[in-house]
Amino acid sequence: MGSKLAALRNLLGSEEKEMPFLEHLEELRRVLLRIVGLLLLSTIAAYVFSGRVLDTIVKQTIEHATFLKPLEAFNARLKVAFILGLLASLPVVLWQIWGFVVPGLLRRERRIVGPLVLWSAILFYGGVAFSYLVLTPTMLGLLVGFGTELVRPQIAVGALLDFVVSMAMACGLLFQLPLVVAVLSLIGVLSPTFLMRRWRHAVVAIFVITAAVTPGDGPSQIILAAPVLVLYFASILVARAIWKGKSAEAAAPAAGAEGGSHLGG
Repeated sequence: MGSKLAALRNLLGSEEKEMPFLEHLEELRRVLLRIVGLLLLSTIAAYVFSGRVLDTIVKQTIEHATFLKPLEAFNARLKVAFILGLLASLPVVLWQIWGFVVPGLLRRERRIVGPLVLWSAILFYGGVAFSYLVLTPTMLGLLVGFGTELVRPQIAVGALLDFVVSMAMACGLLFQLPLVVAVLSLIGVLSPTFLMRRWRHAVVAIFVITAAVTPGDGPSQIILAAPVLVLYFASILVARAIWKGKSAEAAAPAAGAEGGSHLGG
């Protein structure tokens, strides 16, 4: 009988066995190799389209660009290929990271982290699209307008691409605001009441941050601040839903205990 119980315990606990440290390192090495290989293959595939994509970026943001160094156009196409490969393979990269992290998480954490990873990717793509389609063309149009009759823009393609990428990354990170608020609400650091009371401070902070991200001109600052403000107030709704769910979970055991006491009486 004792041996059967021991076998049953081993069977039930087999899923909870910890992987040895060296096996963790080996699994991490395999994950990193898969990610690097995926990025390499996607970059090579994207290089075929990099010329057309680079032309599209130039047309979307400014009329034309030049290159001043022999390798500048090649480096720009290579950078475009890498960015395209990264954006295309991002879901698979996140899936690989997710597959490595999940075994070390509790069941409740697994339910939370999965949607967070998904929404993080969605918000990042949304920020990149907003920057490319709306913010960056507007900013470049305003900045080029500071030229004069004798001071005309001759923008190098490398500098243009660096500007486009930096703005896209900044918007992608700023669009993570609801996710940050959701995480802080889950661990009890922020509450919807606090966010509502401090909304004026949040507006000022958002305008300061967008002024630091943009060149500081009014129109581009407002263009970037508007969606971030919308995301902030959307974050309040997210925090309210999270706190309501936490209150319902806390009330359920109390209601069960109260019902049990009545039955016992």
